[in-house]
Amino acid sequence: MKIMRISICGLILISLLTAINTEISAGEGSLGGSFIPLGWDARGTGLAGAASLLIRDDCAAYWNPANLVFLDSARMTMGTTKPIPDMDARYSVFSIGTGLLDTRNSPDGKVSMRRFGAALSVSHLGLDLSEGSGWNESTLGLSGAFSPNHFNSVGISWKLLKSWTDVENADSWGMAFDLGWTTRVHKDVWLALVGRNFNGTIHYPENDYTIDSSINLAVSWENIFDRVSMEFDAVNKEGELNRFLFGTEIIIADELLHITCGADMRLVNGPRTITHFGLISGYKEMMIALSFSFDPLDAFGRQTRLSIGYGF
Repeated sequence: MKIMRISICGLILISLLTAINTEISAGEGSLGGSFIPLGWDARGTGLAGAASLLIRDDCAAYWNPANLVFLDSARMTMGTTKPIPDMDARYSVFSIGTGLLDTRNSPDGKVSMRRFGAALSVSHLGLDLSEGSGWNESTLGLSGAFSPNHFNSVGISWKLLKSWTDVENADSWGMAFDLGWTTRVHKDVWLALVGRNFNGTIHYPENDYTIDSSINLAVSWENIFDRVSMEFDAVNKEGELNRFLFGTEIIIADELLHITCGADMRLVNGPRTITHFGLISGYKEMMIALSFSFDPLDAFGRQTRLSIGYGF
């Protein structure tokens, strides 16, 4: 059985490290290149963004707010990356969340949800431009979740968006909403529906712009051989299927070493596959994650991301 597990893990890793790359699409997810969704923690990025179900801690405020009810106690995460390696830019995130009130347990004892979950999330993107000028974007999010029973949860994130720069008449602000729903279909099979950037409008001094909204339909199969969990996401944007996301997390040694890998299969703006890989290690309530994204033809496709999480 051990040999079989190692063989399956090897096949998954080999298949995901094969990429087909074509052309650049730096404006993915945002009109005009502002407030581009850059992910959150290294664990979720190592899953290629297929994190609507597998991420169930404070980082769910970004990936799927409905999953905040899985937080048994308070937890926080800090992370950072250079979104464009060849530019003087830095993207940093911080989130803190907790479960609230009583606990909902499934009859088989495998699922535990709090009645409510809440989180605060903050992100900042700083970019140094020529001649000493700079561009900054920040997002402040407030998230809440509710579980009506032991197999369903719903959540919402309200986001305040703000940018400022030295360029005249270029400062902006706006708001957007993320909505999430998670349900347990059967034993280790889960389903999620996540809507991102609903009603997202950015106000500039002279114009208003709308951020592209998207809908994720995700399904996951967890605890395969008690070692592997997988998730598939189909992303719909502007009425068309935009991409497929696949991510898997493999437990090599409980708490000490997990491996994540995934594929972001883009179907528009130059069809290609962006591969991701990550390492996770933890001790007691501490977790450190490191992820790598591989797409040399995409301006945002060669990232190394670090995040640290801690539970109270």
